[in-house]
Amino acid sequence: MNDYSQPAPELFAGIHRQATAALAGPGDWLTGAQRLDAWREYRDSRTNLLDRARLEALSPAAVDGAHGPTEHLPAAAVEVVHRVASDPGRLTRAWADASIAELGEETYTELVGVTAIASVLDHFDEAIHGSVPDLPEPVLGDPARVRPDDVGIVGAWVAQTIDKTRANVSRTLSLVPETNSTWRILVDSHYSRGAEFFSVDWTRALSRPQVELVAARITALNECFY
Repeated sequence: MNDYSQPAPELFAGIHRQATAALAGPGDWLTGAQRLDAWREYRDSRTNLLDRARLEALSPAAVDGAHGPTEHLPAAAVEVVHRVASDPGRLTRAWADASIAELGEETYTELVGVTAIASVLDHFDEAIHGSVPDLPEPVLGDPARVRPDDVGIVGAWVAQTIDKTRANVSRTLSLVPETNSTWRILVDSHYSRGAEFFSVDWTRALSRPQVELVAARITALNECFY
């Protein structure tokens, strides 16, 4: 359990070390080396010429070209990272279904999760420190490869926990619990603070309405459809 009473610099430094270490190690269906390759591809998407051309086109399908494989990831996995990172507002169910058919539902979901986590970490470092750190070395080991028993079809593109008492942001990666655990640590520290989410009176530097205003604006800018 993280101590949210810590000063913000110490809190976030510790949380981000946890998240970075988690992405360097084996996850649910990906190895540490694969997860770090996904993080590198996320970084590449920020300036990648193919991604920029797709983003500027009326439709991403109008641009010829495809991303190739890395040392540890197949081309289909690299495409998922780049599309999720660079143009999430125009992803379609048909595209997701094709990616899932090739990669597997669990691997697809983990790639989305790793991309989201990498985005939080890198954007924070760029905003606070002006640059991103070098990536760590991968930690050897096998992925957990466990599909939870409590997930099912709930109307999303991938299976999620059937328990609807959690907010969607905490359920979205529930098919890959190792990755979701890291994601929820970031959500709790940067936003909801666990059980504090259910209180309308937040005793922070920003009030609850101010936090929600920032969250809503960022959500709109990122074209988040829920």
